[in-house]
This record gives sequence, structure tokens and C-alpha cells, in this order.
Amino acid sequence: MPLIGQMRNHPKDRHVLAAAEHCEADFLFTFNLRDFPADAGAGLPAVVGRAEFLQGLWQMDPSVVEERIRAQAEAIGISPETLPDKLARSVAGFIEAARSQG
Repeated sequence: MPLIGQMRNHPKDRHVLAAAEHCEADFLFTFNLRDFPADAGAGLPAVVGRAEFLQGLWQMDPSVVEERIRAQAEAIGISPETLPDKLARSVAGFIEAARSQG
């Protein structure tokens, strides 16, 4: 795919960015933001990490996110009040925003 060669992000992830641009994705969600700098591709509007992705879902519909947190807590056998503390280790920005809004 010629588009892969036009990408300026990490070589092992160029096919991912090329696919996102080819299908005109609104954003690319990744755990590895380091390999997708802002200037890596021409047409992709946003590369987002875990916290930013969850914040976007929260802004769209907090009740759905709250329900999924309750379901996840139940599935792993902890209280819904405890799960945000565990999630804060990996998505601190999302947990802070959710707590301040809700």
C-alpha cells in the first residue's frame, strides 16, 4: 500500500496509521501514543489514548459509562465504588474528570 510509505510515525506502526487514514477514521485509539506523533500523518484528525477516549465516551453519555463501570466491577467481584480507584492507575485523567463532573 503506497500510503504506508507516506506515514512518518514509527515504522512498525505505519500500516496502522495508513489504514486509519485510508478509511477516513475520525480518530485512532492506541495504548502507544509515543509511536503516533501529531505530525505523523496528513489526514488523521486525532490520535487518542485511554483516558482521552474514555473522556469522550463520558461526554457523549455518562450514564452508559457508569453502567459499564458497574458491570465491570460486578464481573471482577469488587464494588463499583472501588473500581475507579483501581482504574485511576491507568486512566487518571478520565477518573479525575468523571469525579469532578459527577
